[in-house]
Amino acid sequence: MRADAIADTQSETQSPTGLIVLQGQDKMRPWLDAEGLVWAGAKPDATGDVLVLAIHLRELHGYGDLRVGRFVLATGAVFPVQLDGADGIGRTPWGSSLEAFGGVPVVPRFGSRAYDWLVGARLAQTLAKVTVGFSYIQRREYGDISNQELGADLAAVPFRWIDLAAKAAYDLTSPGIADARLSAAVRVGAVRTELFASEQSPGRLLPATSLFSVLGDFPSQRIGGTVRWWAAPRLDVLVSGAGQLVGHELGGNGWIRSTLRLDDRGSGSLGVEVRRVEVTTARWTGVRLVGARSLGGGFRFASEIEIVVPDEPNGRGVAWPWGLMACSWRSTSGWEVAGAIEAASSPQYRYEANALARISRTLEFR
Repeated sequence: MRADAIADTQSETQSPTGLIVLQGQDKMRPWLDAEGLVWAGAKPDATGDVLVLAIHLRELHGYGDLRVGRFVLATGAVFPVQLDGADGIGRTPWGSSLEAFGGVPVVPRFGSRAYDWLVGARLAQTLAKVTVGFSYIQRREYGDISNQELGADLAAVPFRWIDLAAKAAYDLTSPGIADARLSAAVRVGAVRTELFASEQSPGRLLPATSLFSVLGDFPSQRIGGTVRWWAAPRLDVLVSGAGQLVGHELGGNGWIRSTLRLDDRGSGSLGVEVRRVEVTTARWTGVRLVGARSLGGGFRFASEIEIVVPDEPNGRGVAWPWGLMACSWRSTSGWEVAGAIEAASSPQYRYEANALARISRTLEFR
């Protein structure tokens, strides 16, 4: 049993908040585990809520899994949704699988529900190194259909040096592509190159009764690539760029990141990143420095610094800095204590400071 209690004391503009994380496993019953994530609320409203509370049952040979409770459903081409219900999957030795799920979409603080529910299924088949899946999901609000989607997903490794992945969801209620993604990655020596493309329609990702979907839908198309180079045994270099079309306006973003690991285990590292964003009204250039180091005796220190320079400050400052320092200690008896302090100047606030404290204990029963 592991329990984490996290408290966040923030600036005058925001109130203290809390979070509790629970995890449970049993060596005598490896087919059973449980997890919980509780938002403890923020004063003065104290709007606490249960984010995740679920039991997970599994067949030890991998032929089946069952989740019951409150969890986030994400499978195949189904858009992730927080659900109070059940999700079960069965697998066969020849690579077929059938997943079925159903329940009630989560309402904050267990609020009243007007006959809202969601059901769906996914059928998949794996042959050699190719997996193909087909899914269907239906969501109702006030008893009426608000959203129906058909989905398909593909994952393939035709050769050791190439990975392919694709998924798409088609909206049956308001016919059209709701979400589509495609990626291909190639590895040659110390270099990995990935090309990706996506299309999203926000109006179709929302329920048909949403005000946003009524007022207008501005599809977004994105295409780009990422290159990762293992320049040295402890040095990685990542370069990524993408063009994006939002509505009828063309933009894009790109970044380069380098990480140097200070030891073979990666317990310490130094990193630098430079990023450029130019999409609709977001136009800025930023730099980020990251460092982490194990200090011995169970202690670990980490620090990050970011500086963003907007193209048009509009009286909100010529640069927006952000900094974070964190330190943690872990004992051999299962105790872990961590704390962090961050300070920033942003477009919303001239200055703000936040402090986070965390204490956890891992218990083992025999």
